[in-house]
Amino acid sequence: MIKETPRLYIRHLLERDANRLVEYRNKEEVARYQSWDHYTYDEAIVRIRECIRHRDYMSSMKDCHMAIVDKKTHIILGDIYIDVKPDKTFCMGYTLDSVYWGQGYATEAVSAILDYMKDNGFKRVICYVYIDNAKSIALLNRLGFKQFEISYFYQDIGYVKYL
Repeated sequence: MIKETPRLYIRHLLERDANRLVEYRNKEEVARYQSWDHYTYDEAIVRIRECIRHRDYMSSMKDCHMAIVDKKTHIILGDIYIDVKPDKTFCMGYTLDSVYWGQGYATEAVSAILDYMKDNGFKRVICYVYIDNAKSIALLNRLGFKQFEISYFYQDIGYVKYL
């Protein structure tokens, strides 16, 4: 386990998680705010295996996804993406099943990862959010992120937070 909160735990992805990732990542309302239109089982397996091979992502400069899991039900609610960069910086993304939107799970999970990464010596986090993703923009603002750019080409906004 990477990090625990009152309602969640965040852990490495396992191959048995592939079907669940495909399930929520293929919901139209979820994929709308991500870089994919359709997410296949094979893509999930390849991604999970890559993350398993690079569990030491903090020193290998490899990116990784982690599962956001409900402590009571053990259901994966979503996932968090971490991409370690030089100079104690990381990029972060998150995907949450739409069934769990508006219940504070994303805020709880993102806050936990920010604490975890700060405890591991990181100083800055960068997130990119599609311009029309009002809920995610509100989450980042609530957590103290500051906008630093808008890309009309990619239709996203860059946010930064110093830990």
